[in-house]
Amino acid sequence: MAQTPPNPEQLAQQLIMSVQALEEEIARGQNNLQMIEVQMQSVAETATAVQELKNHKAGDEIMVNIGSGVHIYVKLVDANHVVTSFGAGFAAERTIDEALKRFEEQQKQLTDIAQRQQDQIQNTQNRIEAYRAQLNELIQTAQQPPSKTE
Repeated sequence: MAQTPPNPEQLAQQLIMSVQALEEEIARGQNNLQMIEVQMQSVAETATAVQELKNHKAGDEIMVNIGSGVHIYVKLVDANHVVTSFGAGFAAERTIDEALKRFEEQQKQLTDIAQRQQDQIQNTQNRIEAYRAQLNELIQTAQQPPSKTE
């Protein structure tokens, strides 16, 4: 049994619903992109702080941010190593150079993820534009006076 094609009004409704769904997808993608950028900023700030340790030696007193704008003074016991977490409650001691290399790798991963997210947003935007073009065609076709047949 052959299925009847949707009438122009139904097709327009489907296109409008598709555009709305894709616009929501873009909003989610943009939110994800913002979260990625926050992570990138955090990694960059941490790398800067760790890099600064190279200017100190054991026994130096430094000020350390412990969160929420609170800083404390501490004496460095070891100015050549830091402890970095790698998930699930595990951490490892690394040299400053090892930690900086890891931060660089994290930045590259985050940059790649951000690029893929931007590409996905652009592809979705292209789909929206195609649907809108179809919708405009339907509207123009509907506005044309019916042709007279004699």
